[in-house]
Amino acid sequence: MTRSHERPPKPRADGLLLVTLSQKDSTFTPIPASAGGASAEVLYSPAGPALYFRLRAHGLDPDRRYALEMQVDSAIYTIASYSPDARGGLSIDTTMARFEEGVCVGRNFDAPRSAAGPHVIKFWVKRDGSPAAGTMPGLAPSAPGAQLPCHGNGDGNYNYVLLDNDVAHFTGSAVAAPQHDSAR
Repeated sequence: MTRSHERPPKPRADGLLLVTLSQKDSTFTPIPASAGGASAEVLYSPAGPALYFRLRAHGLDPDRRYALEMQVDSAIYTIASYSPDARGGLSIDTTMARFEEGVCVGRNFDAPRSAAGPHVIKFWVKRDGSPAAGTMPGLAPSAPGAQLPCHGNGDGNYNYVLLDNDVAHFTGSAVAAPQHDSAR
C-alpha cells in the first residue's frame, strides 16, 4: 500500500516510540503542512501484554469521518471511525489486546489475531466512505464481519489521507485486558 523507508522509530525518555504519518502526493512524497498537507504522530509502546498507542492528527477536514486502519503483519484492520474536531484535529488513545476489525469493512474482513508475539505495524488514516449507519449492505448475515457497525460519510470515498512514514515494531508478551478506546 505505502512506500515506507523502514526508518527506526524515534525513541523517547518515557519508553514510548514515535512514528509519523503524512499526507502524500501521487509519488508518495509527503505534502508539507505549509502546503496544506495533513500529518499525524503515533506514540506507542514497543512491547507489553497489549499495544498501547496515542495518535494525534492535524489538518483533516472537520466535516468528514475518517477510519483508522492498521496493517499488522499481512492483515489490514479497520479499527474505528472518527470525526475530527472543528480545527481538523483528531486524538485517539487506545490499548489493543488483540488486533481486529472494529467497524464495517465489507468483504475486506481479516480474522482477529492476538497481540502476542512480534508484529510489524503500519498506521493509516483514510476517508470513511461506508454508510452513515447500519451495517455494510450486500453481505449475507452469516458473512464474517457482517454485523460490524458503519459510521461513515456514506459517499463510497475510501481515499487514504495519512500514510506511514515509519513502521512500528511491537512485541506482545501475553493476553491483556479488553480493548479501551477513546477519541477526542
